[in-house]
Amino acid sequence: MNAGEEKSLQLFIRLLTTAATNASLYALEHLQVQRLCRQALQEANHLLGLHETLTFKVIDGRLIFVNQPVAVNLAVQRLLRALQLKGISHLQIESGVYAEELIALVGLLSKRHSQQQQVSDSEHIKFGKVVVRHRESGQLAESAFLQLAQIADDELDKFMEIYDSVRTNKQLNITGINEIVNSFINSFSSQSDAFLAIAPLRSMDEYTYTHSTNICLLNLAQARLLGIEGPLLTDIGIAAMLHDVGKMFISPNILGKRGALDDEEWEIMQQHPVLGAEYLLNTPGVPRLAVITAFEHHMRFDGAGYPKTRRPWQQNLCSYMTAISDTYDAMRTHRSYEESLSLKEITDVMLKLSGSKLHPQLTYGFLQVLNRLDKSRATAKQASKIS
Repeated sequence: MNAGEEKSLQLFIRLLTTAATNASLYALEHLQVQRLCRQALQEANHLLGLHETLTFKVIDGRLIFVNQPVAVNLAVQRLLRALQLKGISHLQIESGVYAEELIALVGLLSKRHSQQQQVSDSEHIKFGKVVVRHRESGQLAESAFLQLAQIADDELDKFMEIYDSVRTNKQLNITGINEIVNSFINSFSSQSDAFLAIAPLRSMDEYTYTHSTNICLLNLAQARLLGIEGPLLTDIGIAAMLHDVGKMFISPNILGKRGALDDEEWEIMQQHPVLGAEYLLNTPGVPRLAVITAFEHHMRFDGAGYPKTRRPWQQNLCSYMTAISDTYDAMRTHRSYEESLSLKEITDVMLKLSGSKLHPQLTYGFLQVLNRLDKSRATAKQASKIS
C-alpha cells in the first residue's frame, strides 16, 4: 500500500468512527453525522477506484485491510473495538455503495446499536460474524472483563466529545456525564464484579480523558465494596469524572510539561482544585458531591496537600476514595515519559502512603480486593491454557 492509499484509508476510518461517535451522542439524522458520512463516502469511492472491494478483517486483535495490517492509531482502535463489540470479524464494502448504506453502517458502529440488535447485510455492505463462547473459571469469567472493557472504551469516546466541548466553550453536558456513569453502574452485578473495573483501565496518550474515566471506574468499585448503592453511587461516579475539571483553566504548556514544574508553574497548578470547584458550583445540575471532590481531591489524609484551609478540615469519603484511585491509576498508567509499575510495586508504595497521603482502612480494603482479583485472573488464564 503506497503512502497516498494509506492516507486515504486512514481518513476514511477516521471519518467513519467520528461519525459513529457523533451518532452515539446525538442521532444519525444530526447534520454533523450526515456531513461526516458524505466525506467518508468520498474516500470510500476513492479507495474503490483502487480496489474492487474494501475488505476489512479482524485477526488476532489486529485490523487487516486487503490482507495487510492497518497502522494503529486512535481511529483504528475505535473501529476495531466497535467491530469486536458487535462480533463482526469481516466487513466488505463493494463498489456502488450508497450514502444510505454507509449511514446505516455508522449506526451499527455507534453506541445506539445494542449487541442484541441483528447485524444485517445491505446490497453493497456485507458482514461476517464470529460467535465467541467464553469459558467460566472460578468466580470470574474472561467474558466479563471483555464486556466491561468494551463499555469503558465506548464511554471514553463519549467523554472525549463532552470534554472537548467543555474546553472550547466551558459548557458542561451533565446529562451526558450522568449517562456514562450509569452505563458503568449497570455493568456491575455484584461487589466482586465491581472490581472488574480495573481490567479495562487504559493507558493511551489521551491521559486527561482516560484518567477521568479510570478514576470513575475505580471509585465506583470502591463504593460498591462499601455497599453504597442508588443515587449516592451515581453522584460518586459523576464526582470522579469531574474531579480534574479545573485543569481546563490551566495552560496546556504547564499541564503537558515533562519534568518538574518551577515554583511559579507549581503555584498555578495548585489552583486547579479551587477553579474546578468554582466552575462546578456555578454549573446547573452538578451534584454538590462533585464540587466538594473537585475541591478536596489533592488534600491528604494527614491534613497536608492543597488547597490549604484556615481551620481543620474533615474530608468527604468520596475525596478519600478519589485519592486512592488517583494514586493507583498514576502508577499503573504508562505514559511516554514514565514507565508503569507492577502490581507488587504499586502495592508497596500505596501501603507506605496509607495513613499519610491515603486513608489507611480504605487503602487496605482496596489492595486486598485488587490482589484477589489479580490471583483470580491468573487462575482463569492458566485454566484457559490447560483447556
